[in-house]
Amino acid sequence: MPDYDAIVVGAGPAGTCTAIHAARQGVQVLLLDQSTFPREKMCGDALSSLAVAELNSLGILPRLLEIPHTPVQKITYYSPDGSSVTVPILKMDDAVPATGIICRRVLLDNLLMEVAAEEGVEIVDWCRVTGILTKNGQACGIEGERGGGRKVSWTAKVVVGADGNESIVGRQMKMPRYREYRALAVRAYYRQVLGIRGNIEVHFPEEVLPGYVWFHPTETSQTNVGLTIPMDVVKQGNIKPKHALRRALESPKLKERFAFAEQMGEIEAGILPVGTPVKEIHGDGFILVGDAAGLVNPCSSDGITNAIISARIAGDVLAKACRGNLFDEAALREYPYTLWKEIGPSLEMGGRLLGLRTPKAIGSLIRSASRRPHNAGWISGILLGSALPSEDLEDFLSYINFFAK
Repeated sequence: MPDYDAIVVGAGPAGTCTAIHAARQGVQVLLLDQSTFPREKMCGDALSSLAVAELNSLGILPRLLEIPHTPVQKITYYSPDGSSVTVPILKMDDAVPATGIICRRVLLDNLLMEVAAEEGVEIVDWCRVTGILTKNGQACGIEGERGGGRKVSWTAKVVVGADGNESIVGRQMKMPRYREYRALAVRAYYRQVLGIRGNIEVHFPEEVLPGYVWFHPTETSQTNVGLTIPMDVVKQGNIKPKHALRRALESPKLKERFAFAEQMGEIEAGILPVGTPVKEIHGDGFILVGDAAGLVNPCSSDGITNAIISARIAGDVLAKACRGNLFDEAALREYPYTLWKEIGPSLEMGGRLLGLRTPKAIGSLIRSASRRPHNAGWISGILLGSALPSEDLEDFLSYINFFAK
């Protein structure tokens, strides 16, 4: 008999939420992570209104609102020509007691781990997975090393890769790497940035387009400041992202706001695996969730929202597989089918909207949002890549493409 029904490798939001969803449906879960908790994680720290709604459905939002966080209800966009507009963040569900949230990952991930433990998930941190056990080509467990180099191994009916962009589960199970679908992000914390008013800020300096610079105010006096750029743009322009972030912050439009700012720690960099429905994310005895599956929105660079959605779907599929006692590729096929059906349209639209990020188009959108406040939330979705396909959107995109070239 296997040691567990499921082994989840990686205890970020995707892995921990998968474990919680599965455990609540009777799945015996082992959750592993190579770090000791609590731990920091390179991230923008922002939870979208959809991510907040997902956490509310999971029953975690009330506890999240009790730990240090910054509630956000508005986004301010700044175009390359200096124009700006502040728009409300659209709430996904009026019954949810929060819209957007900035919560540092050291706090969020630790909270999710606490909830997982309360649900009966067995947790082993400081455990580095070094290999995937297989039988007749089907994943059936892991081997690894705990602190001090002690060898460990456990068996399971199914293995969940929630271990990020360089997922050992994906690599050992021979999943394609999809290096053409990547972006690069850098971020640092700054203390005493002037003019922070509790809103998310999105800046579009011309030199980093179609990327952008974000300002995310935390519950402390620190601001999470970062930059994201598609990887092909980085390579074509020989852009050094850390240098590009410093240059953006030293530009005339932002320099005064950092006159008294102090950088806290180093500028950290990370690769973002951009989502596309063409990706293979499961196989015999295993599935991939979150960044291991490559689900980052190509336009907003938000990875947490789709990670949490993938966790919900994965937890349901794991429970169903355990009830049927089938764990091969066919038995787990419901996972990618359901996931791509739910998030595929937004990923494809995000890729299209990324192509709109020219100085003229951004300026036109921001001025339109200023003149037509009733459309501001909709235009915000276009600027940040969260708009969903519709006939009205198609008409508007045709108009913008024609006039903003």
